[in-house]
Amino acid sequence: KFGFSMGQDCEDDNISAASEGAASIWKNQMKGSLVAGFRMALRAGPICEEPLRGVLIVLEGVEVAVIPSADGGYRCAKALSGGMVVSALRSGICCALLSRPCRLMESHLKLTLHSSLAGIGSLYTVLSKRRGKVVEDSMVEGTDLLMVTATIPHAESFGLAPDLFRQSSGEVTAPELIFSHWERLDQDPFWIPTSLEEREDFGEILVNGDSSTGMDNTALKYIRKVRERK
Repeated sequence: KFGFSMGQDCEDDNISAASEGAASIWKNQMKGSLVAGFRMALRAGPICEEPLRGVLIVLEGVEVAVIPSADGGYRCAKALSGGMVVSALRSGICCALLSRPCRLMESHLKLTLHSSLAGIGSLYTVLSKRRGKVVEDSMVEGTDLLMVTATIPHAESFGLAPDLFRQSSGEVTAPELIFSHWERLDQDPFWIPTSLEEREDFGEILVNGDSSTGMDNTALKYIRKVRERK
């Protein structure tokens, strides 16, 4: 959403006239480009160039340099194009976002499948390896099968069915996957171990050969995969 709040003019006549001229330039030449820049910045974020969620952008003010024009009004001191406004606002929003801790929002799928008692252990192992969470498991009346309902990140669902068949030796049915919800991946993709304790726990950056973190970082892995595809 985008909203505007105009400030009050100064009491001085000359400054008030200049402010009115700047406000006219803002409404007629800049406002539309500013909205376009805002939408472009939120449509493609700085990390994965994907839409942003749960972010509040506050533009505290706009300064327009004006000079008197021949017709008695005011005009911009320098030539101003819409592309300049769009680019400036988009770059400003991206820089502001990167100055604060960033997190990824990942989609989760709801999966439903049936498993025998012999394959339930393999099922839990596969789901745990793919960061899945079992929501409910119950016996199907009149059979020896368990109906399992779980959630799994969308990025971890690729190749799930063949993996389940291979690990359970066919004791698990093919999962039915539907979209469930969005969830924040609470992991800093740009975290770097700095203290002695962190380096002992996660390793040195140069030793592990990673340019950003000392250990396997799920958020960073997703970012790199998205950037490789794009």
